[in-house]
Amino acid sequence: MNRSEEFSEVRTIADEICAGTVTQMQLKKLEILLANDEQARQFYLDYIEFHVHLKSSTIPDLEIVRRKTVIDEVVVRPTYVSKQLHEPPPFDTVSPKKKNKSKHMLYFAVFFTFLSLLLIYINTQGDPLADEYFVAELVSGRLLVDGNGNVYNDYVYPGMYKSEGPVELRLRSGDSLVFASHSHFKLFNITDVKLKGGEISVTSNSNKNITISTDVFDIEMHSGNLTVKIVDDTATVSTDIDAKMIPKAWRPRHFWNFDDAGDRVMDFAGTAVGVAGDGAKRIDGLIGKGAFYFDNGKDARINVGSGGGSAPATGSFSVIDGVTIEALIKPLYSGEGPTTTRYGEIDEIFRKDQSDKDHRMLLSFQNDRNKSIVVPAGDYTESLSFGLYILGQGYHELKLPLDGRDGRPTLQQLKDGNLHHVVATYDVKSGVKAIYIDGKVGAFYQYPPGSKVLSGGAGLANIGNSPNAQGHAAEAYAGTIDEVAFYDFSLPPFVINLHYKNVVMGLNYFGTQPSAEALPLKSYIELSPNKTLTLNNTTGLPERDGHNEPKK
Repeated sequence: MNRSEEFSEVRTIADEICAGTVTQMQLKKLEILLANDEQARQFYLDYIEFHVHLKSSTIPDLEIVRRKTVIDEVVVRPTYVSKQLHEPPPFDTVSPKKKNKSKHMLYFAVFFTFLSLLLIYINTQGDPLADEYFVAELVSGRLLVDGNGNVYNDYVYPGMYKSEGPVELRLRSGDSLVFASHSHFKLFNITDVKLKGGEISVTSNSNKNITISTDVFDIEMHSGNLTVKIVDDTATVSTDIDAKMIPKAWRPRHFWNFDDAGDRVMDFAGTAVGVAGDGAKRIDGLIGKGAFYFDNGKDARINVGSGGGSAPATGSFSVIDGVTIEALIKPLYSGEGPTTTRYGEIDEIFRKDQSDKDHRMLLSFQNDRNKSIVVPAGDYTESLSFGLYILGQGYHELKLPLDGRDGRPTLQQLKDGNLHHVVATYDVKSGVKAIYIDGKVGAFYQYPPGSKVLSGGAGLANIGNSPNAQGHAAEAYAGTIDEVAFYDFSLPPFVINLHYKNVVMGLNYFGTQPSAEALPLKSYIELSPNKTLTLNNTTGLPERDGHNEPKK
């Protein structure tokens, strides 16, 4: 890499200076680029001198001299050279007007060069109190610079740092940051800090927004106290004020909210556009504008395709970290049990198959007997069933009995005419498989942590029926389905409960008004005062919360 490429930002601003179009923001940027970089300053001086001589047909009345003594010194002085010695030759066709314009541009360039170099000199040799780019003052403790960064006379500049012991910083805004021992963090400016590890406590009274970011979530606060702690794979957040948390992963891979219109069913998070069969009719939404009613017949289905899969573990229905299937339902499931076979009535809410049917994924109402694939084993009647193929385990179905025991609803309670929120999750990291109804867990099973899912592939996915039962109604759904979401990670219990609370208020899962628009790329979760949240260090989503002890 040559010098011009290495210092391309310096070169760009120097060009603007010589053209007389430099902005104040560019000059401030130049100060930062040259402040602690000897080679960059040398390149800047060389480039300016060369550029000036190329742009002008005359020798300027000023010259730039760099003199190295005890300190780096920049001097701008008159040259006192007679103009007669530099009159243009007879063949010079440059007009006096154009020459005067060139001289004015030259003076303008030299003036800004002098100004910027003078500011650099103050920055490197003078009192940092005059420099608006320091971020904080070191009140106590010792900081280690980790790569970029600078601590000068207890003034701390943007960069990456580590703390050996407890460290307190006072931001230029007056707000306070306290880092625990062995914390690793980056200071961007007076409102943005990134915590890589350790613990930060923020006390803000300046009424400025402050963002504390990590690798998997950001937290925005206004005033008050906030503590963020990262230890190994655990992150916790405590606050005594309302704050906003923006998780890294919250958005479903597919989201069919049925608020659109027409002969296609739009996917507002992905590209799995659906086609509704004759037995699936658009009706008023359980929330939002629209939902679908399924008539329990063979054409009661919405085919949402294969997700582009061609083999197992390919396509948008293939998952790595885990899976979540989420829906709002108003079921009319008959609950009929088996007569001549082990299988009774089945109503599919969502099902995705492979061509061999073994690697399927489903969430459905069932009433069956003596199935060897049920884990944990048991004799279940009316139930919600969550089927998944897990590597090293095979295909298993988890049952949530609709028996009214231990806080679980009965089938009749689910058929009360009100909407109900059903969620099925599997988390690869923990190995926990679970089914939730109306924000509460109803059934779960623990697999060996790290057990992965085999899904995706060329098989179709259907809402409201089995994709492998195109010609009959054995697994057709009866009733209403709305707001179907498919995630490639496991939603934690805290967020599932939050989604249910949002729905009860007439909002979508994510706390906004339902609409026929694509989901935004970012969303936030409101943090309540006086609670400590434990966050998932893969998604950044809250896993659980607890009340803090009252502050004295």
